[in-house]
Amino acid sequence: MVDRLDPEKVAYWYFRLNGFLQIENFVVHPERRGGQRTDADLLAVRFPFRAERLFDDPRDVMADDVQRLALSADMIDMVIAKVKTNQPCTLNGPWTQQDRQNVHRVLAAIGCLPPDLIEKAAADIYRTGFHRSDSRLRIRLVAEGRDRSDSLAAEYPDVAQLLWSEVLAFMRERLHRYRQQKAQVDQWDPAGRKIKRRADQSNTAADFIAHALHLLGVRDG
Repeated sequence: MVDRLDPEKVAYWYFRLNGFLQIENFVVHPERRGGQRTDADLLAVRFPFRAERLFDDPRDVMADDVQRLALSADMIDMVIAKVKTNQPCTLNGPWTQQDRQNVHRVLAAIGCLPPDLIEKAAADIYRTGFHRSDSRLRIRLVAEGRDRSDSLAAEYPDVAQLLWSEVLAFMRERLHRYRQQKAQVDQWDPAGRKIKRRADQSNTAADFIAHALHLLGVRDG
């Protein structure tokens, strides 16, 4: 069997290490009979007061990837993530075409907003990739891929773009720095254990990133 890492699983573990609760491969079904309309690679939610090791040593709380993920200190953060492997960060049609109403369906299925606020929130997300509600909730699209996309940044400046090399650098730093606290990972899934093992075995961050990119099948653009 070829030793590989599933890109969506790596994305899952990146968000998990940053305190997000997640649903993987969320399928958007039609109202009536027929095939699925689309799917979200990840749906994730993070609460603003999340902290690891808060009670062990307040001076050494595990720092999340605040700047890259544009994390909020006072908002509940809901993310719809699209993962690409060998492509620049992008958002495909189901999440940018308002007439298809896929965002409406996701918001209704999750239940994070009352029905009368879904239309406005969905319109904001289709227009900018971002919605902030008055109830301390923000909902946004996030794109993960091999390279940063200038066209995506121009059209959707509020959409965070996560590059594999940067995601892996954060993961290695977290797992290496806190290797004693995260020594027992028996209950992690196979992908999480593999990432942890590679982080433990790597001599440098560069070694870990290069090997993980190879296992992901990410090639130079």
